[in-house]
Amino acid sequence: MVLAILSLLSVATHVWCSPVATGSVRCTPSNASTCPVTAQLDSATVVGVSDGMTSSYLCIPFAQPPVGKLRFNIPEPIGPYTGLLNATGFGNQCYNSLTTHSFPSPDWVTPEMADYFKIFNGITTSPFDEDCLNLNVIAPASILPGRKLPVVAYIFFGAFKFGSGGDVDGRTIVQRSIEMGEPVIFVSMNHRLGPYGFLGGKEVKAAKIGNLGLQDQREAFRWIKKYIHVFGGDSNRVTLLGLSSGGISSTLQMIANGADTEGLFHAVWAESGSVLPLGWIDQPATQQSYDNLISRINCSDAMDTLACLRAAPVDAINAAGALDISWQPHADGTFIKDLPQSALVSGDIAKLPVVAGNAEDEGTIFNIGYQNVTTVAQLEAAIRANFYADISDSDMQRLLQLYPNDAAKGAPYGTGDQFEFTPMWKRIGALMGDINVIAIRRLFVERLALQGQNVWTYIYRRNKVSAWGSTHGSEIPNMYGGGDMTDLLIHFANTHDPNGLPQKPYWPQYDLATRPMLDFYGNDSLRISTDTYRQEAIQFVIEQGLEHPWPV
Repeated sequence: MVLAILSLLSVATHVWCSPVATGSVRCTPSNASTCPVTAQLDSATVVGVSDGMTSSYLCIPFAQPPVGKLRFNIPEPIGPYTGLLNATGFGNQCYNSLTTHSFPSPDWVTPEMADYFKIFNGITTSPFDEDCLNLNVIAPASILPGRKLPVVAYIFFGAFKFGSGGDVDGRTIVQRSIEMGEPVIFVSMNHRLGPYGFLGGKEVKAAKIGNLGLQDQREAFRWIKKYIHVFGGDSNRVTLLGLSSGGISSTLQMIANGADTEGLFHAVWAESGSVLPLGWIDQPATQQSYDNLISRINCSDAMDTLACLRAAPVDAINAAGALDISWQPHADGTFIKDLPQSALVSGDIAKLPVVAGNAEDEGTIFNIGYQNVTTVAQLEAAIRANFYADISDSDMQRLLQLYPNDAAKGAPYGTGDQFEFTPMWKRIGALMGDINVIAIRRLFVERLALQGQNVWTYIYRRNKVSAWGSTHGSEIPNMYGGGDMTDLLIHFANTHDPNGLPQKPYWPQYDLATRPMLDFYGNDSLRISTDTYRQEAIQFVIEQGLEHPWPV
């Protein structure tokens, strides 16, 4: 099987939607991984590739190329398919504005710590281009006649700045689902990133073109609704899956469009990412990013700066966009109609079954971005600049009291005084984990439970790396590599309840009285524990997020 996968990858990484040959390839044991398979989309023949157990149809365009007048514009639906469509290799990736190597590596980073970042590398090496709105469908090679399989719609991670739909190998999930007797279809999609997908400013708000990356995702969901039956899928059983920005995207889709899902998805599994305390798209820092962009591209004096941006050389936009890191979703008044956490608290969120969780030491790898913060004054300035701009002095002091400069109480947790590489390193790790991920997840599941929704939560304490602990992304090898989390996802996609698998503990729904959570601990163990850790500190962080939407 390993050789079959490697063989398929060698094909997938060298064919970029070029014209496909019409000759046949015999399916023999020596080349079964390159056996062609076909599907019919409208009047087009789509040629994919099979490894004998799964069939992959890659690089299917789901929207018009977002170029020319469609750059910085709402995605346009794809027209009827015609002709012959090569779907044997991953398509173009959307331009990235950040890489995992963007931050200088401090001298205290060990080889083991540095090696951890490989976990975020994708399996595709396809080119980057504006013409990137394509998706991938991976289905069981054999589907019983008349059977309609549930769909896992995967949204990739990457902080809204890097990554692609080829970041994980969906065949692993599909193969495992076949082995379990609960087959699913896996769909991954690209969406625009950086300034192309998350441009801010009053001009963007007025033009009603905010959050284009999220709107690309929504257009891909519409494609699934229209076409997934061709591949044996059930458009009425679609589960959104994502980690980090993919998890954030999945939960923002629950409040987008006034909480109208359009019947496009029916459950959500969000890993280490939930509804963020995001601000408005035209707030000062976001407007400054827009102004900086148009200035760098010499569009500041244009009568219509958006039109100028649409006509600018792509290389100029890429270079200018890489100088700013504030590209992320915001409330825009149209697609995300209100502040996201305000919508969550008020109940303006789709009523769906949800699983949401986080790793134990989420914040430790975020320390790379705070390596020069070594004094209390610098820490306070960083908190105000990135999270709570107008926090009172008394609340700031309370926050720092709840997260003391005591290495034994910092992240990675349970490591005593070890790994205090710089002053406050472990304190910052604890703060960043709770502010960026854990408090946000807890508020999310609390509000859904209060609203009577079916929601389950978990904590991931495995895949520990020295000094990082179980940090952000720790569950990637498990979920996307065929582990016990994969099994739970597959069962959830089939039944919208993670319970019912043999040799798995009963996982109660979340409620505020008992706060049960599934605990992934040790090497491969599961147990039910209680979601009350750091309760006072996390509750204070929750309150600050509700009071002070993030300023960037």
